[in-house]
Amino acid sequence: MVSVGLETGLALAQRPSSTPPVLDARLITPAVAAWAGAALAVGTTLPDAVLLAAAAVVLIVPLALAARRRHRRRRRSPVRLAAGPALAVVAVSFLAAGLLAGGLATRPGDRGPLSDLVDRQATVTARVVVTDDPRRLAAATGGPGDRGGPSFTVPARLERVDAGLVHLRGQARVVLLVRGAHWGDLLPSQHLEVRGRLSPPRRDPTVAAAMLVRDASPRPRGEPSWPQRTAGRLRSGLRAAASGLPQPRRGLLPALVDGDVSALDEGLRDDFRAAGLTHLTAVSGGNVAVVTATALLVAGRAGRGARGRAVLAAGTLLAFVVLARPSPSVLRAGVMGLIGLAAFAGGRPRAALAALAASVTVLVLVWPTLAVSVGFALSVQATAGMIILAPGWHAGLARRLHPRLAEPLAVAAAAQIACTPVIAWIGGGISLIAIPANLVAAPAVPAATVLGVLTLLVAAVAPAPARLLAHAADLPCWWLVTVARTAAGLPAATVRWPEGLLGAGLALVVAVAALALLRRRGARRIVAAALAGLLAARCTVIERVAAWPPPDWQVVACEVGQGDALVLRTGPGQAVLVDAGPDPARLTRCLDDLGVRELPAIILSHLHADHVNGLPGVLGRRRVGEVLVGELREPAGQWRLVRRWAGQAAVPVRTITADSQGHVGALRWTVLAPRTLLHGTDSDANNDSLVILARVHGVRVLLTGDVEAVGQQAALGAPGAAAALRADVLKVAHHGSADQDPDFLRAVRARYALISVGVGNDYGHPAAATLRALRAAGVAVGRTDRDGALAVTAPAGADGGPSVAASVVRRGPRDGP
Repeated sequence: MVSVGLETGLALAQRPSSTPPVLDARLITPAVAAWAGAALAVGTTLPDAVLLAAAAVVLIVPLALAARRRHRRRRRSPVRLAAGPALAVVAVSFLAAGLLAGGLATRPGDRGPLSDLVDRQATVTARVVVTDDPRRLAAATGGPGDRGGPSFTVPARLERVDAGLVHLRGQARVVLLVRGAHWGDLLPSQHLEVRGRLSPPRRDPTVAAAMLVRDASPRPRGEPSWPQRTAGRLRSGLRAAASGLPQPRRGLLPALVDGDVSALDEGLRDDFRAAGLTHLTAVSGGNVAVVTATALLVAGRAGRGARGRAVLAAGTLLAFVVLARPSPSVLRAGVMGLIGLAAFAGGRPRAALAALAASVTVLVLVWPTLAVSVGFALSVQATAGMIILAPGWHAGLARRLHPRLAEPLAVAAAAQIACTPVIAWIGGGISLIAIPANLVAAPAVPAATVLGVLTLLVAAVAPAPARLLAHAADLPCWWLVTVARTAAGLPAATVRWPEGLLGAGLALVVAVAALALLRRRGARRIVAAALAGLLAARCTVIERVAAWPPPDWQVVACEVGQGDALVLRTGPGQAVLVDAGPDPARLTRCLDDLGVRELPAIILSHLHADHVNGLPGVLGRRRVGEVLVGELREPAGQWRLVRRWAGQAAVPVRTITADSQGHVGALRWTVLAPRTLLHGTDSDANNDSLVILARVHGVRVLLTGDVEAVGQQAALGAPGAAAALRADVLKVAHHGSADQDPDFLRAVRARYALISVGVGNDYGHPAAATLRALRAAGVAVGRTDRDGALAVTAPAGADGGPSVAASVVRRGPRDGP
């Protein structure tokens, strides 16, 4: 979801009244056309002929219109171009502009010398400029070398490349893949010299290359610009001031104020997502609005005129965008705010819809990748809903409710309705509690934002008072956390909904039908009664009918985010755990839900963080017999962590290899691979994952860790593999990545596939190609990001095969660690 509070100083000027204002919609056509053109160009590779044609349209049409206008003036003809043809000309012109902008943005690395170096995966020395904050990866991925330390992705601009006799100069977007704690301290605008291996980018077509950097620490050339140094000091000051707060509020305050999510608790992030409050875990248009409105208020109290107030507010807005970093929603709100402030200074403060359309047009032409950004789309949709729908709804509600309740209710409902088709498109389901949750949380947002900004400013000069201000901001943050946890803990807070084009279209039809019905008094009463009945049934009857866990569960893929944790039942209160996920709190919650008190064995398929970092949630907290690992001890830092955690809990660690077997209660398992450790692959740790066949009550489950195509081919080539690999259920390797061997998938001949994957992960998991391959093979797919925890059920002693039951009931309060 996106912000449902005040959007900008401009939006503030258009307060809902008894008579909704007339909206200026003339700029919507160019905005939609430019957006469509940019999205089409960024999402596909357009031929050069199409780009040339688009350039011709962009150049010729304005010249032709100007010539026609001069010709008319000479003839003094009263005839004007009809609205229909004029609208078509405008649409075609801006569509061509969007195509041209998106096509040029995706061209940096698809041809020329740089493209040749990328295709050869050449090792180069380069000069780059950091363009955004380093982003820490949640899991180790076998990055450069076998050094310890966190891994980061660093967006940068490539300015010079040296590769032997090849010397290139120019500008192109790259992403640096690095490892080492010092990389996390980099600031935008920092010049670096790096050495590493180029490779093709994974997803973003505007990025020319990814670069695997071998340096353990950055080699800076000069210092970042003074605005970025200042922003960096302010951000670190806020982190220090908030460090005395208890988690998860310690991480929420910086995230809410300046977008710093480095300390944000993952459990809290999930709670906010389930409650429809995701916009509060990062800077959004609402934060920009509060800061801009505050600047306008201060300037007004100082006696400044309209222009002086607009200039001061514009300066504050630009400074805040630099501080908070230009995310899609911040960019949209910032550009819209600047346009609105210009209108405010010129005496036209109510052109909110025109300002939104103008900001969309400017942004998609300057940064075409925003055209395919979900965050940008949600921000635009929510703002449009607040501008178009909220005034009329507020006027109607104000006749029956107190104005202080009517306005936030109208705003929250308008934003949620407007965003519903986009949320359905991406598979986010339909939230039943987003509107009331936003309504209850709304009063705390401005207080937390203003107090947080004051904390940030004071921390730069006086750390001790800043800590007192941070404790004052802790109260509204506590309220936001309480609302999110309470809402997320309600039974079935989110209703599953078809995704993709079908889901979006269906959501749009339902929304339009609901709006039409709600215009009639009798229909409103019927709808209200029906919704009340459905909600009561959802919270009572369905909770009893579809209790979690299913009584005959045998295997459960826990919902642990971007990682793996599978529980194989061995008896009452007892199970074997295969991998532990990245988060101890989520793993603990899953085992508590299942009633598992004892783990005779924990098997780690490999040592990446997204499979082992949840161990502190069980070691020393439950009875654990032993920890079983494969032969590979990489990454070395993760191996040291596993040994330390096991040692502290006095749990033995034992190595298992191919053909190792185990038998606990109803569970029997055999290690099928790796028979020989693979070296020199893209990720040895992944390809040397343990591949295990488990049998529980007649159900055969193949557990594959993160083994990639190379490792799958090796397992498939082993003697007797064709029969050994067959299973009823396949735990799809590496969270459903595209690096799968089709022959391996076919050899398993599974009826059900479990994909353990995090919501909105940065890796594009699961890959569309993998999903297509599974469905083409007739395999039913369950995903933890869409379905929650997944249970394989079969009656004890049955041999008729399993069924996969997606959890549809919230399994108790989602408390953070």
